[in-house]
Amino acid sequence: METDGSAPLGDVYSEQWKALSGWFLGPRAENRDVFLDLFSEVFEKHVELRNNYFPSDPEYITQEMKSSQAYHAEVADLRHQLHQMQDQMRGSVPFFSPRYQAHMCWDTTLPAQLGYMAAMLFNQNNVDSAASPVTTLFEQKVGQQLCDMLGYNIHPSSKEPVAWGHITCGGSIANIEAVWAARNMKFVPLSVRAALLNKAAKDFLSDDQIEMGLSTTVLVFRKESGKREAVPLKDCSTWQLLNADVDEICDLAETVASNMARVGALDETRFNELVEHEGVMSKGLFNFMKQHEMKYSPVYTAPANNHYSWPKAGTLLGLGSDALIPINLDKDFRQKVAHLREELERLLEQEVPVISVAAVMGSTEESAVDPLKDIYDLREEFKGRGLNFALLADGAWGGYFKTMLIGSPGKDKVRKHGDDKRKLEGFVPYCELSPYVEYQYNHIQLADTITIDPHKSGFCPYPGGALCYRNGKMRYPIALFHPEVFHGADDPTMGVYGIEGSKPGAAPAGILMSHNVIGLSNRGYGRILGQCTATAKLFYSLWLTIAREDDPFVCVPLQELPEGWDMESARKLVEEKIAYKNMRDVYKNKEAKQFLKCCGPDTMINTFVVNFKGNSCVKKANKLQLALSDAMNVFVGTDASRVPLMVMQSGLDAKKHGEGLKIFKEKAGLDQDDENLNVMVNSCMNPWQWNESIFMIGDLFRQLVLDCMGRVEDQPATHRFFLAHPKMGEDDSIFLEYMSCNDLPEHRYQVSVKMTTCSVADTKVLREYINSCHRKDAAVIFETVTPETEHDSTPNLYNLLHLKDWDGKLRMKLVNDADGNSVCLKVLDIPRYRRLDMSTHVSYPAKQQYFLYGDS
Repeated sequence: METDGSAPLGDVYSEQWKALSGWFLGPRAENRDVFLDLFSEVFEKHVELRNNYFPSDPEYITQEMKSSQAYHAEVADLRHQLHQMQDQMRGSVPFFSPRYQAHMCWDTTLPAQLGYMAAMLFNQNNVDSAASPVTTLFEQKVGQQLCDMLGYNIHPSSKEPVAWGHITCGGSIANIEAVWAARNMKFVPLSVRAALLNKAAKDFLSDDQIEMGLSTTVLVFRKESGKREAVPLKDCSTWQLLNADVDEICDLAETVASNMARVGALDETRFNELVEHEGVMSKGLFNFMKQHEMKYSPVYTAPANNHYSWPKAGTLLGLGSDALIPINLDKDFRQKVAHLREELERLLEQEVPVISVAAVMGSTEESAVDPLKDIYDLREEFKGRGLNFALLADGAWGGYFKTMLIGSPGKDKVRKHGDDKRKLEGFVPYCELSPYVEYQYNHIQLADTITIDPHKSGFCPYPGGALCYRNGKMRYPIALFHPEVFHGADDPTMGVYGIEGSKPGAAPAGILMSHNVIGLSNRGYGRILGQCTATAKLFYSLWLTIAREDDPFVCVPLQELPEGWDMESARKLVEEKIAYKNMRDVYKNKEAKQFLKCCGPDTMINTFVVNFKGNSCVKKANKLQLALSDAMNVFVGTDASRVPLMVMQSGLDAKKHGEGLKIFKEKAGLDQDDENLNVMVNSCMNPWQWNESIFMIGDLFRQLVLDCMGRVEDQPATHRFFLAHPKMGEDDSIFLEYMSCNDLPEHRYQVSVKMTTCSVADTKVLREYINSCHRKDAAVIFETVTPETEHDSTPNLYNLLHLKDWDGKLRMKLVNDADGNSVCLKVLDIPRYRRLDMSTHVSYPAKQQYFLYGDS
């Protein structure tokens, strides 16, 4: 575990992709023996530590206690409750499965799990080093590793500012902290000057010291000269001090104190306390602005597709969510620098203070990386004209992609066709970032803060967010040095900085273990993300070509085709050289490899829309995305085993997504209206997703699209079922098979459904009907009775079986009943529901599928 704080590098192997097999438990828990052996060792060491800690101390839980009835009853209850909870957990989302392609969640690494669980046994609280003397140092190391990996300086001997990072519960808290720190830092020069002018300063400072302090120069813009010049603190305007440089502000109080110490002994502690008293954290925003005669409340910017944490920061800091200025997006859904320039010109002209400008390094819906380098250059330009601000990078999702640029990924040794194919088992190629994305990540260290989430693309357990400061002193204006958790300048406590109080020491322990084992280079984490990037590009190819020529739908990816490609040539390449091909063949084909490098999302998230062929109505397309979401997600009460594929549904806002959304709607054949557009989102975090399996997933998805199209378009009709098993189950359940018919679209289905009666009376009628049909040797047939509805949902076959709009009950007419009875049934399970595929590509199966019906 010993490191010097530098980001550890990954180990080198000739077949690098095989290293990943030792980093995860596996989709089928293939490494369960490794996990159990290692956790057993960890647990035994923990037991040994407890026994050896003052070993002469007496035991509390004695053998006599263990033999008591109360003890045995409580242990039995523990076992029962634990098993019951584990049974309930079976309904959780199976993030580990290759069938899960939705949110930014996947399996966590084996080192992270074991490190977390090992530390969890100690239950350390990283709010205070006295409550976490070891895990506080773990958090300190994780912060250093992340800073180093992102390109910040972590070496005190360097002339560059020393970076600092810490763990938060997530990216939302990190983003809010970044704005908080930027706001408080913005006001520090005014606080320092106000402290020197405060009458209380004369209690411990001489007139010469105060004059020396006020004579400390700050580099500010002067309209007279049209450039930045050193101006004494006492001669600066409020506007000038609000636009000082970040690094100069970080050192200002220390510089002033050093200057004052030249003309007499200085009580620096009292001076710092007075500066704090004059700060915005003490006075509050309203009083602070009033004291300094500020005309406008400060603002901050973020791209229009910003995460909800950015406006939340404004409300929490008393700025209001309206203080956030959304910046328009371009056709690639990246921040439009031209619009940012327009806004900054307006703010400069009106002299409105700008706290910060945010750049998103991997948006969570469009997977877009903002042009951070251009934004930095714009900041430097405006700084030279008198408007300055902090540059904040939101890399909550995309931060770890920097590992793909550290070291050399090497060249995978892919054997020729004649070699043993088993040696290529599990091979997934490493796909590089696109040149544009690589350029932005090579400049990410220019940001003043970077949010990065180990629990996202770092594959670590929750809670595991982080915030890294380029200049570690930027955290000081948000520090609250409470004596309960702070024990002097040499105390490594992390809890005095940031928003949170108590936080688990297990989180940094898991992250540190994962970093140290896997490595923060493109042989380690970069290899995982490189393989996931290859997967994302292959999924993009799938979405591009999933709709066949005679299919009744189209599928349109959000991202544009690479330059030099049109739809016809791209489709031809995918169908001939990528679809259903093994990874080796795709990897060896130069044209396919180059296409995959340049196509698709910036950071592993595909966004696309499925539309009815020929449909231009956005509302109708939106209904289809919602239907797909219902069919492909696990909700409360949903049986995950009945959801064959999971893809997320999200939305693009017509106002926020502007130009890009207009172009996207046009591509999808939709009207250019003001409607928001629902979209499907596929996050690719599985580094083992073979190409063949990706296109097999496409077959599953295509079938679900056909099913959901029926849900949206089918009109009410009567539907017939026949009894599949001659007897009712012990729970009064029956299995019914749907009676398909190709004449009407509403009847083109294959359905197996398990139902039960709604009352004792219905059970009696149903038993008599089944027995009567058997006596007459007649088929046991049921026919739906279309319900009267006040709901928006059409009572078609899908909705009748899946929705709860009719109290979960469905009335069925007993077709061969002499008395014309009907019974009320409710759905227990739908093992099979599929719309018949009418495509010309469908052929009669060589083998017939048969189904067994039962309760287990």
